[in-house]
Amino acid sequence: MPSAGAVCPPLIVPIRKQVIGVPTNRIDTTTLIEISTETPDCKLYFTSDGAKPTPFQRKVGGREVTFRYIGPFTLKAGKRTLKAVAVSRDGIRESDVMTKQFVVEDVGQLKPGDTTTDYDTTDDYTSFFETSDLDTDNTLKSGTSSACKTKKKPKKSKSPTRSKSPLRSSLRRSPKEAWASSLQFDGTGAVDGHQSPQPQQIPDGPFNPTNYSGTQINVWGGAWPGMNANQSGVAFGVPAVPNNPYPTQMGYLTENMIQGCNPENRHVTVGDIRKMMDKKPKAVEAPPPAPEPQKAIEYPAYKDPPIEAVSPGKGDFKGNILHVYAHMLEHAKNNKDFRLKIAEPKIGRMLEATFEDEGDGYRISVVMGKPGIPHRIDSRRVGYFRDDSDDGCDYRYNNTACINVNKIEIKVEGTIKPYDKFNAEQDAEVLRGAMKGLGTDEDAITNVLAYRSNLQRQEVRSTFKTMYGKDLIKELESELSGHYLDTCKGLMMAPAEYDAYQLRKAIKGLGTDEDVLIEILCTRSNAQIKEIIKIYKEKFNKSLEKDIIGDTSGHFKRILVSLVQANRSDSTEVDRNKARQDARALLDAGEAKWGTDESRFNVILASRSYPQLRATFEEYQKVSKKDIEETLKSEMSGDLLSGMKTIVRCVRNKAGHFARQLQKTMKGLGTDDDTLVRICVSRCEIDMVQIKEEFQKLTGQTLEQFVADDITGDYRNIILSLVTGGPPPQTATRSGKGFVEAVKHKTEEELDEEVRMETENIKEDPTLLPAENFNAESDAEVLRKAMKGLGTDEDAIIDVLGFRSNEQRVEISKTFKTMFGKDLIKELEGELSGGIKVLARGLCMSPADFDAMNLHKAISGLGTDEEVLVEVICTRSNEQIKNFKAAYKTLYNKELEEDVVGDTSGNFQRLLVGLLQGNRDESKEFDRNKAKQDAQALHEAGEKKWGTDESRFNVILISRSYAQLRATFQEYAKLANKDIEDTLKSEMSGDLLKGFLAVVRCIRSKAAHFAKELYKSMKGLGTDDDRLCRILVSRCEVDMVQIKEEFQREFKQTLGMFIADDVSGDYKRLSLALIGEEKPKSAGGQKKKKGKICYGP
Repeated sequence: MPSAGAVCPPLIVPIRKQVIGVPTNRIDTTTLIEISTETPDCKLYFTSDGAKPTPFQRKVGGREVTFRYIGPFTLKAGKRTLKAVAVSRDGIRESDVMTKQFVVEDVGQLKPGDTTTDYDTTDDYTSFFETSDLDTDNTLKSGTSSACKTKKKPKKSKSPTRSKSPLRSSLRRSPKEAWASSLQFDGTGAVDGHQSPQPQQIPDGPFNPTNYSGTQINVWGGAWPGMNANQSGVAFGVPAVPNNPYPTQMGYLTENMIQGCNPENRHVTVGDIRKMMDKKPKAVEAPPPAPEPQKAIEYPAYKDPPIEAVSPGKGDFKGNILHVYAHMLEHAKNNKDFRLKIAEPKIGRMLEATFEDEGDGYRISVVMGKPGIPHRIDSRRVGYFRDDSDDGCDYRYNNTACINVNKIEIKVEGTIKPYDKFNAEQDAEVLRGAMKGLGTDEDAITNVLAYRSNLQRQEVRSTFKTMYGKDLIKELESELSGHYLDTCKGLMMAPAEYDAYQLRKAIKGLGTDEDVLIEILCTRSNAQIKEIIKIYKEKFNKSLEKDIIGDTSGHFKRILVSLVQANRSDSTEVDRNKARQDARALLDAGEAKWGTDESRFNVILASRSYPQLRATFEEYQKVSKKDIEETLKSEMSGDLLSGMKTIVRCVRNKAGHFARQLQKTMKGLGTDDDTLVRICVSRCEIDMVQIKEEFQKLTGQTLEQFVADDITGDYRNIILSLVTGGPPPQTATRSGKGFVEAVKHKTEEELDEEVRMETENIKEDPTLLPAENFNAESDAEVLRKAMKGLGTDEDAIIDVLGFRSNEQRVEISKTFKTMFGKDLIKELEGELSGGIKVLARGLCMSPADFDAMNLHKAISGLGTDEEVLVEVICTRSNEQIKNFKAAYKTLYNKELEEDVVGDTSGNFQRLLVGLLQGNRDESKEFDRNKAKQDAQALHEAGEKKWGTDESRFNVILISRSYAQLRATFQEYAKLANKDIEDTLKSEMSGDLLKGFLAVVRCIRSKAAHFAKELYKSMKGLGTDDDRLCRILVSRCEVDMVQIKEEFQREFKQTLGMFIADDVSGDYKRLSLALIGEEKPKSAGGQKKKKGKICYGP
């Protein structure tokens, strides 16, 4: 902790004229408050609510309470208690807390002699800035706060019209016009002049009026001129004063460096003049005689090289290359897929080419560059390997030095890859439809932007402007907001454009966000930095280097300027002798020296290649017995330390560095959303796969878990999409606007093929498989022993029920009753409770008995659970419906249809009764003409009709085959320009709507439907254990593998993660066993006393 009292306490002074009869602590809302200290080079912090300033924890509960003083400010009306403290720049010393109370009157209400001090304000204390720098790890960040540069529009004052008062008799203007350029100040800081009839426009500069916790910064027009009389005053944004007691002096090295950065401003020395005089001008040679005009040459028209059976060979490399070229042209002409794939992208220059003799043929591999994307070394292409030596290098020796060639295997892979079925026009139409009219379809936007490569997104942006005459980014800005908007905007920019935009945002305005400068400049390659500099100049008409020089200082400025030169060595060779020399130089500049020679660190870390620096760090460890990072922490501080550490960590493991940064963004209370968005957008196509691996090693949790727990809404969905990657959700083209747009651009042949693929290629894979070496008697003995005596061995019960097929479990139930004369289900119900009891009971039943039991439970008693009726009746096949009807009759001696009729009514009753007949056509054939007729009938019964003819929907959706209905949905989308699900939602409601939606979704994808039902059972507070258990028991031996895939694709988390977070204990273990994510224990666990543990309600 800082030592109190080592710094002079600050002074809190109102800046105003003396008003007779008014105490000094009585001010109005236009009076400026100045805070100053006599100790130089200090930072000032204050609070306006009477709380003690805490410079190292400025936010409490996500709200900023302690503010950093940057200039005179005003207070809102009411009783205000200011507390201020001064802290030395290194954060080691701080002053005593100075407290002062003010009674603040509205403008024009302050009168001499009025001593009323009873004020009660309810103004909310809002943040001092929109975003603020966070002081983490008890380390005060050097430099000006990055939060200060976010601009807010000045709010119009709601105070009454100002009357003439003795306090402000000389101030003629309202506070709103305090920044007008025509203001004239007298010697005491009062305004001299008359109110302008037309208020000047607010200047578009780096300073904005910001309301925070009852205060307002007066930043337009600078600070009060009178405050400069106090040499110890802390002023911000004030122009240079001739009598500045602390003039800035540059050292010799700094002066030379700045002159080198600006060669036009360098003075010409006598030596330069002598060198110019020594240079002799070249003799002027006589111009050569004009050549004689030549006759025009007729060049032959270009023709493709002839196709020969064998190339010329014998050293004729040009002939061999032309031979390969001719055969590639012929192959492209005859192969449509190859021709379309190679014709689509814009290809850059050739990066690599290899020629290999494979015995029975020759393999020619060519790697072409992608414009705007840096090339990454892939060991699988160029044959790099990891050697068994300590440093992973292959050494060669010569007479002078030991040189090793970098052979470190570098594998990087992004999560976002080019979309195979990319269509720029179709994507542009989807985005236009998502933003057109009332409301915005954020899911449609996410499904396009988060599942296309950057080049594809740039093409969509260009196509959107061509088709609609509007800029896509501006359209997104008008429809979206918050960090979801920031993510979408970043995805729509090219990588260099996005980096340039972030750098400009970090530099522009009040203060500088040094973290952004470090993150971008210290982690990008030479080619990337050069492209950033070029784009920065094009977009903002400014030099990035000059902006950095103007906004930073000291050694931190020098390291950034060095990196902006983009002159780091790209060599892959490592010179061990040079590495030893650099290691010794670093040791002499740091540990072995009184003080630190930062310039030596700058030279080595900013210019050496990454392989060379890895070798240097190894040699440094040997000579100093200390890691280079430890040395940096002991020798440097602030932004310079952050920059140097970033370079070192990127040299060693760039993915590990970004994993560490992502952990910091979500660690503790609150989220650093700007950094989270920046890293996810910039790395999702480069090395996000490796970043996720490093993140899990660092935290023990997946990055997806961290993101899902820390943020919410559409913002969470798009970040999870970038982190998870993979193909876009099938729901994007299976339903909704995406489905409609996809259907409109396909021919009938393509639609027929799509229906056949969806009908014939339905995969159903269970997660619960039959156990090998099954023995019913042995399992019955285990269950009996687990439930016998005091306590219950739940682990033994799970090891049997959770790892046997349904046929095996039913046989165990029969054997148990034969051996012990007791019903296994009743025994389990007597020993277990909560969710595990529901699961165990269902697992011991046949599928038909389990469905019949759930239907009887939903119908019997008061009320009816219509969701269970929909879930069971609307999702089963004809055979399954007949089986559970028979089981219902056997178990309860009642007809299921009669009970359903007695407990339901209206169109919902008709839907259920129709499904219970089990007469759906289950053939895989379909008729396109009939599909068009049914689509027309549905359209006329719903969208084109006043009211809705539910019976027509009933007839078609209950009786047609799944293949026929898929074709009908396609024709309906083309006819109505609307998806069938959207029509159902607009035409129906209640249980009838739920029933029809369940039918439609099961037709499209039964696995996706049950994935959504599982998500609903665990979403929000509490768990719907009955629904969760019903789906787990009924689907674990049918299609749980596909359900898990759909769950992860739709919700960006695994089903196992969701279950583990939502339930616990033995209930969780049995649930995970049913989805194939739990292993049986070899031996039974210890018995638990009855009544001690209870799961579920």
